[in-house]
Amino acid sequence: MGRAARTSRTILAATALGAGAAGAGLAAQRRAVRRLQLRPDPYAGEPFGSLRGRPVPVRAGDGTRLYAEIDGADRTDLAVVFSHGWTLTQDSWHFQRKALRGLGRLVFWDQRGHGRSDGGARDGYALPGLAGDLAAVIERTVPEDTPVVLVGHSMGGMTVMRYADRHPDLIGRRIVAAGLLCTSSGGLGEVDLGLPALLARGTHRVLPRALRAAGAGSPLIEKVRHLGRDGSMLIEDLIAFGPDASPAAVAFAEQMMTETRMDALTDFFRSMITHREISDCAALGRADTLVIGAEHDALTPVEHSLRIATRVPSARLEVVPGAGHMAMLERPSVVSDHLGDLIERARKTVTD
Repeated sequence: MGRAARTSRTILAATALGAGAAGAGLAAQRRAVRRLQLRPDPYAGEPFGSLRGRPVPVRAGDGTRLYAEIDGADRTDLAVVFSHGWTLTQDSWHFQRKALRGLGRLVFWDQRGHGRSDGGARDGYALPGLAGDLAAVIERTVPEDTPVVLVGHSMGGMTVMRYADRHPDLIGRRIVAAGLLCTSSGGLGEVDLGLPALLARGTHRVLPRALRAAGAGSPLIEKVRHLGRDGSMLIEDLIAFGPDASPAAVAFAEQMMTETRMDALTDFFRSMITHREISDCAALGRADTLVIGAEHDALTPVEHSLRIATRVPSARLEVVPGAGHMAMLERPSVVSDHLGDLIERARKTVTD
């Protein structure tokens, strides 16, 4: 029996065992889900994922098909390119897409293995390839002489940082500004996710190996992971959101996670937590840089935003109170206002 087959059987056995052991806790899970659903919801009925632009096919350097959309395709004065985070899609910018329309040419795209983009080869699910994908999106969606603002959330912020590292000559010249939301320049393997210190240390030791095993069995996991939607929504609420997040926003984020390819989910996460340094951020000092952290971010804690701001002394640092990692869905007007200010400063820069 091959290694992948043994891993797949182990995963299925563990899934069955876990399902049996969890039977006693199903009532508690149902109660927790009801509490979440009864939470006051300012975004109940919000048509998440309904905003669409002009679709543009993009080919990455390795031939992978990436999916992008443009709002305001007639605009050539300024382009804003949005890169979403891990296990999300371009639709995670739902509120910013509504609020910022009209400020320029807005480009939204799905990272490989996410949303409407194809997956490509397994070795493409790693931080070093993110910069090349973003470069392909910019080349295909932004006219050559149009100045660009780059905005990234979580893994999308790492995409922006890696792009700046690879193309320092463009930063401050063509790339006039950057917005980094709830992201990290390195050290994610040390994040405790709110766990006790001893448990967190043990998790850091075994998680990379566990993710490799999960990746080997990912086609089978794809078939069974939809069975635990309530549990995954509770985890999403606990880890990715602040204490009073909208149930509709939590459900939407969980839906995007569920629809992310499993190999992309596991491999990108392993790459993020095993890179001691993602970027030194030096090139970003040449552009107007905005760093936004969130008070209750458990995935990229606010200290990581502070570290980026320290590495880019000219950066503006803002912390969103009351929000978790998904700040753009939790406090959308706050995030949109900060990004709108960044875009207007960039416009002033290129017109002066």
